[in-house]
Amino acid sequence: MTRLTRRHFTRTLLAGAAAGFAGFGTEFAARAAPIAVIGGGPAGATAALKLKRARPDLRVTLIERNPSGLRRSAQNGPFAKPSAGPAWDALSAAGVEIVLDEVTGIDWTAARIDLFRGQRLAYDRVVLAPGTRNRPEPIQGYGARGRHFWPAAWGSAREAQRLTAMIKAMPEAGHLVLRLPAELSHPQVAQERVSTLARLLAVWKPEARMTVLSSTDSTGFDIPELGAEVTWQSANVISVDVDAGIIETDLGRITADVVNFVTPQMAGAIAGDAGLVDSTGWCPASDAGLSLIRPEAIVLGDARAGAKRTVPAAIEDARRLGSVRI
Repeated sequence: MTRLTRRHFTRTLLAGAAAGFAGFGTEFAARAAPIAVIGGGPAGATAALKLKRARPDLRVTLIERNPSGLRRSAQNGPFAKPSAGPAWDALSAAGVEIVLDEVTGIDWTAARIDLFRGQRLAYDRVVLAPGTRNRPEPIQGYGARGRHFWPAAWGSAREAQRLTAMIKAMPEAGHLVLRLPAELSHPQVAQERVSTLARLLAVWKPEARMTVLSSTDSTGFDIPELGAEVTWQSANVISVDVDAGIIETDLGRITADVVNFVTPQMAGAIAGDAGLVDSTGWCPASDAGLSLIRPEAIVLGDARAGAKRTVPAAIEDARRLGSVRI
């Protein structure tokens, strides 16, 4: 593999990776990428577009692993994730170069980004908007099978569809359990989830009941009175039997017909791999996004410690990028 210099690189995208984006070429010119934006979500895409429009002479490269995410197509259903941020067309029209690949590492000394397909991308400044990922929990019996049959539906369209189908198919007088982790990275969304589930049961399964299970109490939560029987149980989950629908807690056993199992979150994988997270699992950064671990890095969106972790907040993060000297 040819080692790329700081000012020159050749980037080739596989044609199949851009399925659905007809008319876009796959060849990148061999020249430097001064600003590399990692993550094409609302914060990353907004930042890339803002930088390019503010400085048309600046070379801005957006790296995103999921091409479908840049379509910004609206999702349907009660758990749909809102579509926000500039889409592929707007980014491309502004002159933002888009690399469809996954970042596997950042070499801060060499100012180089390593990509999954083996290429290396030189940069002069890096902006990260890596989003979040599930934080592992020591719960016996909960693994890949649990994540499939007890979907979190926390930003995943497929999981949202599966959870919706499960609720519709549950017994008329069934039991739905919403499990919330002790650390709620998105407290506003958690409140919306309680209300949404209660509303769905009131319409689809009026004889069913719902338990909100969390190791914290219900302080700050508005338990809705929407016709569904909703109770809050403060308990820690010790083990689960996904096939039997059993949740063992430190206060006893709960049996459920449908489980919406929300897991705790932490900064996206690349943030950890790049050494930008602390013991909390989040990226300590200034209000302007400057990393407190590596000041040469800018962290935007949900991965930043103390972020509100809503779509509007992520976009506002990116719009404030002008206060950082690039």
